[in-house]
Amino acid sequence: MCLWRLSFIAAYLGLSGCVIGYGPCLLQQPLKNTLSGRVHFRDYPAADGVDNVPVLALDKTAYIYAPAQSHHCLAANDLQLLGVAEFPPNVIENSHVNVDGVLFQAGSGREHTPFVMNVTTILPVTNPH
Repeated sequence: MCLWRLSFIAAYLGLSGCVIGYGPCLLQQPLKNTLSGRVHFRDYPAADGVDNVPVLALDKTAYIYAPAQSHHCLAANDLQLLGVAEFPPNVIENSHVNVDGVLFQAGSGREHTPFVMNVTTILPVTNPH
């Protein structure tokens, strides 16, 4: 009976912080993450007009550990991109890109998705045909 309990505890600890079928949860700042998806420029209403913000629609759902909201990982399909003064000329609407940066939870009125990525680098993905 003791072996069964130990194996259950070991499995629980081994799988904590993981989403079954996906893998480990992504951690927020200060750790860097790399995600891929398509860039879209979306309009959101703001107090002083309209915000046109870049949003990364992820290729695969990301699960992010957000201890301020839940002890479980939260799903994210879209991330607002911050820290990009100018996009490279070859990154336009619906471009497939890899983005490297740190994740954090949205906190201000100018952040329009539940999670935001402060971008370090953004590179287009070239599809060899």
